[in-house]
Amino acid sequence: MDKILILADDLTGANDTAIQFAKQGLSCLVVINAERTGVNLFDKYDVISINSNSRILGANDAYRIAHKIVKQFETGGVVYKKVDSVLRGNPGQELGAVMDALDIPLAIAAPSFPANRSLLEKGIINGKTDAVQVFASGTGRKTKNIPLEKIRKGPGAVSEFISTHNDTRVFVADAVTDNDLEIIYKASSSLGPHVLAGSAGLANQLARHHGKAGTAKPEKPFALYPVLIIAGTRQAETAAQINTLWKTFSVAPIKFSPHMVAEGKSEEAIAGAFEEASHCMEQNSDFCVIAVESMFHTEVPAGQTGGEYDGGKNAVSDYAEGDKTSAAICDALGVLAEKLIDSFRFPVIFSTGGDTSLAICKQLGISAIEPLAEICPGIPLGRITSGSCDGRYIITKSGRFGNSGSLVEIVNYLGVQQ
Repeated sequence: MDKILILADDLTGANDTAIQFAKQGLSCLVVINAERTGVNLFDKYDVISINSNSRILGANDAYRIAHKIVKQFETGGVVYKKVDSVLRGNPGQELGAVMDALDIPLAIAAPSFPANRSLLEKGIINGKTDAVQVFASGTGRKTKNIPLEKIRKGPGAVSEFISTHNDTRVFVADAVTDNDLEIIYKASSSLGPHVLAGSAGLANQLARHHGKAGTAKPEKPFALYPVLIIAGTRQAETAAQINTLWKTFSVAPIKFSPHMVAEGKSEEAIAGAFEEASHCMEQNSDFCVIAVESMFHTEVPAGQTGGEYDGGKNAVSDYAEGDKTSAAICDALGVLAEKLIDSFRFPVIFSTGGDTSLAICKQLGISAIEPLAEICPGIPLGRITSGSCDGRYIITKSGRFGNSGSLVEIVNYLGVQQ
């Protein structure tokens, strides 16, 4: 079987894509830091998923890093360019880097992830982002949309569409269902050399056709708790999930103050959250939830007795992704996670947001994860293979992924019951 290299621009993306291949019986490793790896990893694994950590970088730096990684891993296998399902970061520049590094003139991009509400129709993601323009400007190549009505006619029609437009170098394919993505993959398999780019949705189709026949479903871990939950993202979906968890189990989340970090008081913010978390765990709780305070109402309306989550309606996005303050907040959450794990020996960590997950991994010395099972679409459980938490487990989630009940489903999966 061809070896497969996944190139993702953040950690949650590297994880949610790699798990698609692990589900099909392929041995996989997610590498946290692209600087600490080598091609010899393919001696032990079928699939290597690399986090380039380039989403927050400028376009030129993102291109350079992607190009360097692909050249380093020239194994003659398959390179899958994982892109964000709503096209954050530098998807065009990084796809162009992969095409240049491999000297392949054709690419097919399908960023849709229907299971997590990211849909591409008429070349537009969720009615907002012009994907054709993103890839055209980013790659510097002629780019064309493959319309949904063409895809619904089947793989042959899609292949013919691509071959007819032989002056186009990047095709951006509409998809609103997993069946659409399957047609796109089948059409691509009949073409000459090309690069596939997409979210975990298209990766799932690639994995299904490269996987091992008769793959047994991975065993579910038994009683894997207490669990430490760190929510560093301010996405509305995560806010709703924490709210549902709170209402279901009557365990209030602990507020972590990003404002104190912004004021240079990280140690105080960490100490305050640690004290509250310690009290929670002394009550023999099955989980402990730390969430950034900006997910809460800033003011409690008259007649409301508690600081409940508002499901994201009034969530405050105080700091831009990747800025210095945001990075300091993630670093502080990493330090807090380490203190709590040292004190209470949590067997599993759940983190939301790519930057938060990366900061926790760095603080704990985690350099690689073996993906084991997909609990909810795009939300994988993995085994830590390095650092002070070697042998324990980690679940990472993009802030946008999941429905309001996903966090309850995850803790139930780990053995926590009402």
